[in-house]
Amino acid sequence: MGKFVNLNGEYLLSENPVINHNNRAFLYGDALFETMHANGTRVQFFKDHLSRLMHGLELLKMKTPSCIEYQTLEKEIEKLLRKNKHLKGARVRLTVFRNEGGKYTPATNQTSYLIDSEKLDSYFYQLNEKGLLTDFYTDIKKPINFLSGLKTTNDLLYTLAGIFKTENNLDECILVNQRNEITEAISSNIFTVKGKIIKTPPLKSGCLNGIMRKKILDLALKNGFKISADKPVLPEDLLEADEIFLTNAVKGIQWVGGIQHKRFYKTTAKQLIKSLNELAEID
Repeated sequence: MGKFVNLNGEYLLSENPVINHNNRAFLYGDALFETMHANGTRVQFFKDHLSRLMHGLELLKMKTPSCIEYQTLEKEIEKLLRKNKHLKGARVRLTVFRNEGGKYTPATNQTSYLIDSEKLDSYFYQLNEKGLLTDFYTDIKKPINFLSGLKTTNDLLYTLAGIFKTENNLDECILVNQRNEITEAISSNIFTVKGKIIKTPPLKSGCLNGIMRKKILDLALKNGFKISADKPVLPEDLLEADEIFLTNAVKGIQWVGGIQHKRFYKTTAKQLIKSLNELAEID
């Protein structure tokens, strides 16, 4: 049997068309999404994801979808994971899009939603064995505005950075803003370690307001590190660091092995991913 998706509470086979050509996410990128990690039928840090989504809906003047309004979202995700037999680690994506109608100016602010799941290789957060090879992507610089911290489907910057990554045989790229400050990687927030100080770009630099970013900041404090999360991070800060690691909700922590000719360690990443699995109650 094929894989299922959930469209507005209805479970449909993913091999069949589920949205039409007038969908505003397709036409205008008029959509938000959350990517979540699930273990069994439990979504890690679900309340944080829901809070960020609700904040984004408010900013984009979208109406709350029915699955949130009637508090059925967790149950719908659980049912989808069971139907797809994705119970030993899964990536769950919830996309909320404004309903069709209008051109740039929408005809309505009502919304629909689509939930998809994808099997992961492991049910817990695993640190990569080989460090990621990265470099700076500066062809397009991320603008700083209230959209910068949202996960929208308007992702051409990240797409082109991904192409740059492939063309240059890299594992990841590091993005900068219009002031040449570090913002993030393609799909992750970024952290540096120098001695016992951990730095990450502030939200005012235009980085994504990551769920895992927030969790790692809390864990770093509990593990005895000093935190710098309100001052801009510059490219030279990365090249002077002892360690660099990336974070997102699905992979947890990934350590960076090198930027250009500089190489890094992974001691802190190993320490924090152990604490992360304990926090997420993943054995």
